[in-house]
Amino acid sequence: MQTGRLFEIVYLLMERRRMTTEELARELEVSARTIRRDVEALSGAGIPVYMTRGKGGGVHLLDNYVLNKSLVSESEQEEILAALSALGRTGAVDDDAVRDKLARVFQREPVDWLDMDFSFWGAPPEYKHAFDIIRRAICTRHLLRFPYYDAAGNASVRTVEPARLVFKESCWYVRAFCLERQAWRTFKLFRIRWEEMEMLSEQFAMRALPESLGESGSRPHGPDKLVLRFDASSKERVREEFAPDMIGYLDDGRLEVTLTCSLDERTRFYLLSFGSHLEAIEPADLRNWLREQAQQVADTYR
Repeated sequence: MQTGRLFEIVYLLMERRRMTTEELARELEVSARTIRRDVEALSGAGIPVYMTRGKGGGVHLLDNYVLNKSLVSESEQEEILAALSALGRTGAVDDDAVRDKLARVFQREPVDWLDMDFSFWGAPPEYKHAFDIIRRAICTRHLLRFPYYDAAGNASVRTVEPARLVFKESCWYVRAFCLERQAWRTFKLFRIRWEEMEMLSEQFAMRALPESLGESGSRPHGPDKLVLRFDASSKERVREEFAPDMIGYLDDGRLEVTLTCSLDERTRFYLLSFGSHLEAIEPADLRNWLREQAQQVADTYR
């Protein structure tokens, strides 16, 4: 307890340079006599803290002491404070106390240079609350329990050992070891009943993450070869959503994308979202499916 108070005295003096014993006593909720003993202990330990009497007197810390003793350069100090500020915005830490203490150590003003909001526009409060629970569960190694709906709408209750929050293809996922399946799984956040998610009191020992979790690959994969042509107005979206080596540029301004993937329902409806800006060249089955879907849409609005 005394050691913590000694550090607090140093932090306060780094920030304010001079304080009276009465001010320190009020700040730390101890007596002025205790403060005087603490100052003697700090001085005896080699910290350049000293006391003066009279007007302008009080407890002082030698100017520039911390910077002269610092083990990191000025640019490194800025990087550390910027990183801690960013962590605060992501919710990885509950407040900026650590950043502010280091700012006193470095004698610098922390700058809030980044703001983050992981939720979507109009998201209910439960959505952000889900991030807070998942983050705490991962950091403290507590089990999570939540109702989950698979792609077919089937509901189940899962108890998991959460390992990572992952953002991929405009969606958030939780990578975790599922106790019900006794295997690693990737859960889509939209399919979790956020309001019923709970962090359990039981803790777990962290398992080694497998190198691949299926959905974690950076490129689509599968047995089907697709050749797709997009008109020039879709250039920006195509460049954002397909790898550069998949894209070819035709003389008339269109873009041709060639890739291999699994031509499942999700992929088909994703391609349908391009509407008339896409012409599927291969395979023929995809061309026929897109034509049928377009006809059904036209019939709906006829």
